[in-house]
Parts: sequence; structure tokens; C-alpha cells
Amino acid sequence: MPKRIEFSSATVQTVARKAMYVCSNPDCLRLTGFTTSRGKPRAIAQAAHIRSASRGGPRCDDPVELPDGTTVARGDEANAVWLCSACHIRVDADPEGYPSENLVAWKRAHEERMSGLVGMDLETSLLHLGSARRGHDVARDLLQWLDGHRFMMDIYRHEQPSHVRLALDSLRAKLTDLLSSAPGGSTTLTRALTDTQRLVIAFFAALQDVHIDQIRVTSGDPEFERFVRALTVLRRGIGRAVRPLAEEENLRFAWLDG
Repeated sequence: MPKRIEFSSATVQTVARKAMYVCSNPDCLRLTGFTTSRGKPRAIAQAAHIRSASRGGPRCDDPVELPDGTTVARGDEANAVWLCSACHIRVDADPEGYPSENLVAWKRAHEERMSGLVGMDLETSLLHLGSARRGHDVARDLLQWLDGHRFMMDIYRHEQPSHVRLALDSLRAKLTDLLSSAPGGSTTLTRALTDTQRLVIAFFAALQDVHIDQIRVTSGDPEFERFVRALTVLRRGIGRAVRPLAEEENLRFAWLDG
């Protein structure tokens, strides 16, 4: 049986305090600390191993690297992320869906987020946490919507113009909805949303004198070639607009790898 490297009690305490006893999963942000009827402090969370506690465990072969390039040991505080019990079970049951780089990103972003709440009253801090989670949800919604629509894929060079128009009409409505839901202020998310919205408007402006639904999908046809050029500009522009957001959310998509 491979030997497990557990965290020391001091390390667990440090991880919990840095996370302020809030789950580090940005989809969760559950409050985890409580006190028993006998006054004992407890938590419905653990200091979860990013790289597994033993060989053969989840993410056992994923080295955890710090910004300076050094690799941390299994029992180091840098290898621990504070997760509620439900999230801990989930990430360990699906190591392919939650690789170490994702958990490292959660840890760093969460500790930075919680440090920013120091000195705020309870109501304000809860509003900030709610805003952070809402922004995360909106970002995922946008990126997953784009990933689910083939007009973003360069392999479809002979995409049907009418299908693209319908998809972009849907995207315009989606962007309006997401902008109304997104937290205020200038953030990576709001820039991605407004830049994408601007690019969609520019696409239709470039083809304003063309009946998109009537374009013939024929190489060499002037209107089709204009459509292809406009679509290429749109794809590349959206890619540039949302790439920082995808990196911030630690998500990868084939259409962003180019």
C-alpha cells in the first residue's frame, strides 16, 4: 500500500485561515466553519491534496509548480487547497476534469480574493463573494456557449451564411443578457463581453448591403468571399477578446489554441 503523506495540523490550519474557511472552488464558495454545542471549532471541509497524498491517487503524476518553477512536495502547504467535503470528493473522483493546474489556480485566486475582503463588514464581504461567483458563472456561460457553436471553428470554412446569421442573432441576445448579469466595473469579463458585442456588430456592418440568407456557398462568388472574410475577422477577433477570460477561468478550447 503506497504511503500517504498527510498535512500537518499546522499546515491544515494555515490553509483554512488563508481561505477564511470558505471553499476555494469558485463555483461553490461555501462557508465551511462552525462551532459545536460544546464550543469546539469544526469545518465541513478539508485541506485537499492538489497532487495526491500517495502514489496511485488522483493527480499523482501532476507536479505542482510554483511561479518560480520549483516543484512542491506532497505535504507542503502549497500542495493544499481548502475545499468543502462535497467539492473534495468531486475533484478526487474526476482527476481528469480537475487537473492540478486547475486546483492551483483556484487556490491562488481564492486566497487573493479573500485577502481583498479583510476589513470589510459582513454584508459587504458577502456581496463581494456573491459578485465573484456570479462573474464566474457568467464567464463560463459565455465561453461554453461559444464552444458549442460551430461558426467559431476554423474547420468549417464553408459554413452556411444563414446558419451563421441565426447563431449571431442568438449571440447578440446572449451578450445583452450576460452584460446585465455581470458584476459592474472594468474586468476581464466585461471587456470580453463588450469586445465580443462590438465584433458582432462590426460583422453585420461589413455585410450590411448583402442579403446574408441568399448568399450562395460557392468559392469565388464575390458575396460569399466577403462573408468568409468577415467571418474570419469575427472568429479571430472573438478569440483574442475571450482568450484572457479563458485563461483566467483556467479553461482550454480547441478554437482558442490557434
